[in-house]
Amino acid sequence: MLKIKEIISKHPDISAYLLLAVLCWIFLIWGINFYPLLDVDETRYAIMSRDMAYSNDWNTLVLNSVPFLEKPPFYFWLVGFSIKLFGNFSNMAVRIPIAFLSTFFIFATYAFGKKVISRKFGLFSSITLLTSVFFLIFAHVAILDIILTIWIACSLYCAYLSHIVTDKYKKYCWWGFWTFAGMGFLAKGILAIAIPFVIMFLYCFLTKTLKDMFKPLHFLVGFLVFLLIILPWHIAMYRDFDKMFIHEYFIKHHFARLINSNEIGRKHSLFYFIPVFLIAFLPWTIIFLSAVYNQCKELYSRFKHSTGNIYNKILCACYPKNENEKMLLFSLIYFVVVFGVMSISSTKLPSYILPAIPPAAFITGYFWCKSYEDDKYKKIISVSTNILAAIFILAGLFTAIGFIFFPSKVIEILNPFKYPVLLGCCFVGMLMIIKLKSKHLVSIFSGYVITMFFVITFAVTNLFTILYSGGEDELILYSNYANTINTRLVTFDFAVKPSTKIYYNDYVDYITDRDFKKLESIVSNKNVPVFVIVKNKEVKNGNYAKELAKYLYPVRIGKKYSLMFNIKMPSKTKLYIMFICQHEKYYILT
Repeated sequence: MLKIKEIISKHPDISAYLLLAVLCWIFLIWGINFYPLLDVDETRYAIMSRDMAYSNDWNTLVLNSVPFLEKPPFYFWLVGFSIKLFGNFSNMAVRIPIAFLSTFFIFATYAFGKKVISRKFGLFSSITLLTSVFFLIFAHVAILDIILTIWIACSLYCAYLSHIVTDKYKKYCWWGFWTFAGMGFLAKGILAIAIPFVIMFLYCFLTKTLKDMFKPLHFLVGFLVFLLIILPWHIAMYRDFDKMFIHEYFIKHHFARLINSNEIGRKHSLFYFIPVFLIAFLPWTIIFLSAVYNQCKELYSRFKHSTGNIYNKILCACYPKNENEKMLLFSLIYFVVVFGVMSISSTKLPSYILPAIPPAAFITGYFWCKSYEDDKYKKIISVSTNILAAIFILAGLFTAIGFIFFPSKVIEILNPFKYPVLLGCCFVGMLMIIKLKSKHLVSIFSGYVITMFFVITFAVTNLFTILYSGGEDELILYSNYANTINTRLVTFDFAVKPSTKIYYNDYVDYITDRDFKKLESIVSNKNVPVFVIVKNKEVKNGNYAKELAKYLYPVRIGKKYSLMFNIKMPSKTKLYIMFICQHEKYYILT
């Protein structure tokens, strides 16, 4: 043990990076191939990336044989190149780019924190970020929001560093800001430049450094780099799709999402992200709230004791006195702007709050760091940890009791996890209480990390698979049948599920409403055998079932979905389908 401490003290940076590498492997890379691709977004984006890689058309995104003009291509390029590299379409090939990019981000966060304050601050902040619930979830389910979060953060890291490096290197930092913003624009669109620009404008204004931001060498050259990154793809798409690209990409999926979600849906209250964030930042939420509360108290005290009009008092209260306060101010602005922009957006999804996680990690990391150095917040951390431990213990007990009241179908799925969840929650709660007895801050902090190790282990080995077995596995199986015998595939009266495209290589007819006339026009073709997937709950409806029986007969009844065939199907095909279903030991209705 003494030798290990001696090695760490001699090589602190190498030791820190090795620690982060091990944690990133455990939390981000281990197990990403254990569970299937999940509907809706992960499956959809994975299929589009696969089709891009196989077609070698790296400009146009295609979904179900139709151009997909909603999103820019950066994510799809990453996954497409990964599929090419692995040589096949697999869970590992789809998820590994996000896992590696997230690992890079954790390393970058540590390096940034070490540079601006201290090595301890960098470690506390990067590990807090790594082990927060939403970061872990979305680093394991490959979608676009995690990439947007990473590039926004990296662009802001570069811009902030321009305030602490020598004049010789300032221009490179601002060019880095515009470079990462350009990469973010190619990953998720206009928010990747709008959010960082507003944050840095406010920070520079409050710290009286706006002239640095708008120096021609910083701004004009940087903006030119930004344009060189984003324009080639956008020009190519405008050339190929003209006004349709402008309407679908910019008007509908950039500006309409922000000001009017009627066409897209997903509209929620202005306060929607408050409970979402409280869950998203677990297990660090309580300590984060304590840190914000203490910081607000200090700002109010400064405001109260300053002189002049309200405007001058606000500036005086906010103006940082040292590098630590500058970092805190930057993190608060970062968090408030992201939270505000996402809250006023008309369209809201839980994953949209991801870009607020890094600044929350810095605020929380600073809180831990100050407590470690001068015991300033130790009592608050102790109380917060006791509360979290109690929440875990109660959650385990309520989960066990709740099984009594769950519907029978839910109990059937979750029953194997009843006692593991109960014991796991109680164990974690007791662990954190025991850690508190040590009164050593690093030991308490490690209790949080161990807690999240149990959470992510359970998620990777069980939770994601449970989500998949809620019907998605049936859709994939049915589509594989259709691909096996070269039939037409239709999904009827439920939302588009891209998992049907994982094995089915042809066009899928997604009929999302009860359009029986459209269904009849497809299945009445005597020359084309047709698979139709419908929801079980609809099939059990008497009138609905009678209407379906005019055109179809059931082949397999699953837990959530039923597989049906058109009545006028050739007899040879009918016998073949019955054979493969019997071979798979599925119940056949005759």
